[in-house]
Amino acid sequence: MAERADFSARWIAKRAAKAALAGALTAAGLHHAVRLLRRRQAGGSRVLILSYHRVTPDFLAAARESLPSLLVSTGTLRRQLLLVARRNEVVSLATARRILAEPAGNGARGDVVAVTLDDGYAEVAEHALPILASLKIPATVFVPTGYVGTERRLPHDRLHAVLSELRRRGVPYERAGIAPPLQALLTACAETGPATTLDRLIARLPHDRLVALAEALEARLGASERDLPKGTRLMTWDDVRALDAAGIDVGGHTVGHAVLSNLPLREARRELAGCRDDLAEHLGKAPRHFAYPNGYYTPAVQREVGAAGFEAAVTIEDEENRRGQPPYGLKRKVLWENSTLGPVSWSGVVATCNVDGVFSALGLMRPVPGVRPDPLPEPPASVAPAPRPEAGSDPGPDPGPGPGATPERQAAS
Repeated sequence: MAERADFSARWIAKRAAKAALAGALTAAGLHHAVRLLRRRQAGGSRVLILSYHRVTPDFLAAARESLPSLLVSTGTLRRQLLLVARRNEVVSLATARRILAEPAGNGARGDVVAVTLDDGYAEVAEHALPILASLKIPATVFVPTGYVGTERRLPHDRLHAVLSELRRRGVPYERAGIAPPLQALLTACAETGPATTLDRLIARLPHDRLVALAEALEARLGASERDLPKGTRLMTWDDVRALDAAGIDVGGHTVGHAVLSNLPLREARRELAGCRDDLAEHLGKAPRHFAYPNGYYTPAVQREVGAAGFEAAVTIEDEENRRGQPPYGLKRKVLWENSTLGPVSWSGVVATCNVDGVFSALGLMRPVPGVRPDPLPEPPASVAPAPRPEAGSDPGPDPGPGPGATPERQAAS
């Protein structure tokens, strides 16, 4: 869990034990056996799709003021990319998708890796693009278009900031002092720390409630989204055009970074069409690929992504991609700074066991499914909508940690 990444003596000891285990496993050659097993599961060569978010020169400084599990340092990113490039062919997402469309049993080529970066942070253009260019690595960047070129910040960054501030001030989330309906939602999702509380909020609440909760907590604390660290800024449209000109594939990530499974389908359609049209207007071509914000989707949402003209969509489910699988549920492995961390610094054996799926094969990392059931059919326009829950009511059953969960929440630390 992100709250525990504190470099305490206990935490360092746990990382040392994990690195020692990884060293023993790789010395025994288990990673080779796992790769063979993964190929068999995939129906041919492996197609691994990586997901990143923010790229920063100084991980420790950024982690003190932002959500750590979204961060990777420039040095670690370069090392991770070099590691996967030594062992795999790095291809575009479009090529990865074409390989997955081939019949099972076609193992003529080696394993491949595609690289993606979510959320459109300005750091991607500033810090990731030079690394990708120097290593000649193709990539796809997914952009929530409603934030591009603005001073607005993404809801998860705003909520993490105010939840962290409440914790710093010693204010329990159950007594945050906001309007009763929003307080009830926060109380129902309260966990021990900001990142785990954020996971629950994202899993449970529709987009407008997330934004309203962020606004209420900011007002309560005398804060503003514009006070957030510089690293949480998103790109400008000039940045997006520069990525496109550099050969980076730019994909859709909704307009407002809305979790589509928590929206009525009519609103999900607007989010899909809006980001598609924004990108087409600014880049002169429609986007081909889409990433589900926070990894949540439903079968109906998948169909709407196809109807909006996208050719494929990616989740953040850390599972094996298989030949012949539908193109609107491609699996990705999220990597961040600690994905390849030993006791205090980079560990090649931890990196190998993580990227090759050894920890997952042993049950030390547990993939969390992103698919959610379709909602009930929407009532006709003439039928009045059901009343909203009363203040203090439970927002619904907890679906458990979803793909919005931080990577260390999904994995054994």
